[in-house]
Amino acid sequence: MGDKIQSKTGALALPLAKRLALTLSMRFSRLILCILAICVLTGLANAAEPAKRPNFVFIVSEDNSVHYLRLYGHKLGVTPNIERLAAEGLTFNHAFSGAPVCSVARTTLATAMHAPRVGFQYHRKSALANLPPGVKPWSAVLREQGYYATNNSKTDYNFKVDMKQAWDMSSGKASWRNRPNKDMPFFHMQSFADSHESRLHFPLKQMEKPTETSLDDVELQPYFPDTPIMRYTKARYFDRMKIIDGHVGRIVKQLAEDGLLEDTFVFYFGDHGGVMPRSKGYAYESGLHVPLAVRIPKNFRHLVDHKRGDRTDGFVSFIDFGPTVLNLAGIKRIIELTNHVEALQARVRELTEEVERLRSQPRPKSTALVVWQPRNQR
Repeated sequence: MGDKIQSKTGALALPLAKRLALTLSMRFSRLILCILAICVLTGLANAAEPAKRPNFVFIVSEDNSVHYLRLYGHKLGVTPNIERLAAEGLTFNHAFSGAPVCSVARTTLATAMHAPRVGFQYHRKSALANLPPGVKPWSAVLREQGYYATNNSKTDYNFKVDMKQAWDMSSGKASWRNRPNKDMPFFHMQSFADSHESRLHFPLKQMEKPTETSLDDVELQPYFPDTPIMRYTKARYFDRMKIIDGHVGRIVKQLAEDGLLEDTFVFYFGDHGGVMPRSKGYAYESGLHVPLAVRIPKNFRHLVDHKRGDRTDGFVSFIDFGPTVLNLAGIKRIIELTNHVEALQARVRELTEEVERLRSQPRPKSTALVVWQPRNQR
């Protein structure tokens, strides 16, 4: 019978050496296929990065909600620069902060994660939270993909973060103008405290100085007492919003001067509700409903399924900002491909370990491999 042994059932039996050779051959074939797949997917991931990518600028006003802007239907709160952003982009009627207070809201914005999920829902907590393993601020993801990321300059995070990982620069001097290569795409975030609650902490003597906004034009919410102090406070708040609008206009002008405006998505929004009673610190609509206008650049208009000047009623919150930016930057597909590559790499390691295990097994003197046959052929 030579090397072949015929069993009583007619099944073919092979010596152990040939069985091992056949098994190893199959394993190595699968290993080679996996390696080839990794090479192909890695090439696709690199090819997914477009030649030119959009820039992003976040302009953040502290402590203000939609209730203090003409853009949202109020007769006061005239902000021509913010309104121009909206006319050249998209206004979100239902944008909401992740929390009605700074540190929690900004941490939600930086991580795109709900605060209770990670444990940073407490303002001014005694200990900073740890992000889950492998999770990082999405500004760090932008940096890994070639973006220059800057923050000017408020952070107020509730989690442990390596600032050198999150930002190329985070200070009062941070600007896209500092990037080492002018061809680098960038993400710049700038916060302004002119609307912060501290600007409404004033002595009674301050009321002797008239506001630009007429107290007679002020309309108080029904849950506010109609007193001179309340009218003066709200009028003063409208005055602060004019200062914020000036900052918006200045940044847009800088982008235009640098020839970058039509390559840059400009986001304007508040970090949470305003500072009048029943807003900041309270998880009511008045504490969470923030303005959001996004200017759509002409050179990347094709990435947005809305016309310039549109308004949308869709609900968005701070967990959406990071994924939206990454998607517009073309990074989503790269991350998906990277995940596939990592999965294949893990599978290659498993197959390699299995082959090594088979090699290390002791070989018995004789054995037979019974090949399955259909019942009607036995």
